[in-house]
Order: sequence, then structure tokens, then C-alpha cells
Amino acid sequence: MSHCQSGSGFNENWSPEDEYTMLNYLSGPRAQQPHTCGWVVGGEPCNDVLFPEQFSGHLRAHGISGGDTTTVSCRWVACDAPQMKRENMLRHVFEVHLELRFECTDCGLSFTRKNSLNNHRKRTHP
Repeated sequence: MSHCQSGSGFNENWSPEDEYTMLNYLSGPRAQQPHTCGWVVGGEPCNDVLFPEQFSGHLRAHGISGGDTTTVSCRWVACDAPQMKRENMLRHVFEVHLELRFECTDCGLSFTRKNSLNNHRKRTHP
């Protein structure tokens, strides 16, 4: 059961169709797969299951808000990263905790940032 009350997790009572859909997601690229939120809330990990594109809003629900230069701490389980600007928190979660990588389908190079992959593709594979 989730300790986070954001309401964005998956239903625990999956139908066979839901299970089939989840298996399809899990066989796809990691950047499109669901991940478990490890943000500590009330001493326990959140454990909501989210797709990468949902993490930005989800972190706001955990209180990561304010201006881009607001200093925040990562509260992910066992994270000892120094404080960082709020604008960098989502990238930190993607790169460090979710270990997301974006692979070039033309040459196989891997990038931690999607915009780096896009820039590579424009320069190398026009």
C-alpha cells in the first residue's frame, strides 16, 4: 500500500487487460516504463508507481516547489546528495534514482538527458 496520498499510483486490483498493458510497458525502453517513487514521506517511502512524465507533478505534491533557484534537499531513500536548486531536482531523480538513459537508435550511444540525445541526433544523424 502506498504511503503517499497523491492519488497517482496504480490500482492494486488489476484486470487481465491491466496486467497485459503493464507487461507491454515493462518490455519497452526504461525511459517509458513505470517506476516506484522512493521519496520519504512521514519516515516511509512513498511507493507510488508512476511513469517518468508523471514525476514532475508528483514531486510538487511532495513539496518540491518554488522558484527555480529555491534550494531543496532530496528525500529519496538513502540519498545523500547535497542540497540543489529546485530546477535540478527532477533531473537528479531521473539520472540518479531512476537511472534513466536515452539511447540513440542510430548508433547506440546513451545519454542521461533527452535534450543531449536530441542534440546528438541533430549533429550526428541529420
